[in-house]
Amino acid sequence: MLKKLGALAAAAMTLAVPAAGAEQKKLSIFIAYTGVDGILQEFTKDTGIEVEYLAMSSGEVLTRLRAAKGKAQADVWFGGGLDSYVAAAGEGFLEPYKSPERAAYEPMFYNADGYWSGISLGAVDFVVNSEIMAKKNLPMPRSWQDLTNPVYKGEVLMATPAVSGTFYATVWAILSAKGEEDGWKLLEAIDANVPYYSKRGAEPANKVSTGEAAIAVAPFDTGEKLKGEGYKIETAFPTDGVPWYIAPVALFKGARNPEAGKALIDWVLSAKGQETLAKYTTQAPIRPGVKLAPAVQAMRDSNLVKADVVEGGAQRKRVLAAWQERFGSK
Repeated sequence: MLKKLGALAAAAMTLAVPAAGAEQKKLSIFIAYTGVDGILQEFTKDTGIEVEYLAMSSGEVLTRLRAAKGKAQADVWFGGGLDSYVAAAGEGFLEPYKSPERAAYEPMFYNADGYWSGISLGAVDFVVNSEIMAKKNLPMPRSWQDLTNPVYKGEVLMATPAVSGTFYATVWAILSAKGEEDGWKLLEAIDANVPYYSKRGAEPANKVSTGEAAIAVAPFDTGEKLKGEGYKIETAFPTDGVPWYIAPVALFKGARNPEAGKALIDWVLSAKGQETLAKYTTQAPIRPGVKLAPAVQAMRDSNLVKADVVEGGAQRKRVLAAWQERFGSK
């Protein structure tokens, strides 16, 4: 059984403590990942473990953990931005677990102490509404510098890095590629064309797909999903550097169903789990040997920014303070 929780249920999301010795067959997770229903249904089919989930951006999960002083409200954290996982581990909110499946992965894709393990790579691209672009005679943006063009005033949508792990990865990539001084100058120039910053990474692309603006900076997998649903959009990787991020999985400290949580982590890191990710999402599974769809392979082969994403997580507090100083709560 797969159950997506609504807002009211999520507000009180807790799990009953299983009786001593009882087999743990129910799992609760916070998730920020496309294709979630198909992925979790396959997990339940393979393991018999039922899942209930709440879709929530990684920044929202971190805020929730802090408000609850680390008290676990779910068993597993699945997907989203690595920066929030690094912060959560540092604040004592995660339980280390070194899955035996990690042996198949390069060390850069998991935390040495077991606080998180990477399951896939995501990237950021431009999602463009073809009809609006044609109607307003706007040129197709090809680079970050292009987004500073005054013709895009009010037409560029992005998410706030304080909440969206995807856009935090974008900010960190730009700072890494351009250097801090030039990177912030570029972000300030782009900001002149951004009317507001949304609270979730997928929201800008969703709004662009329905005609609320012309251009979104968005997760690659969100744009591919919208194209598959028939929306009249185009996508393009920025030629001057493609931001990327590791989507992790982790066990919450104090999880009520830790063995079921470990089973999910083992499964998603296994060859079968990674093949399932490739089937249902356009993020790129990390485990070597998994065949990628052509569009996903193109993402992996794009001009990915050379950035230390783990260090980006460690610098999250400082970078967000600098962001707040420049852009406030716009």
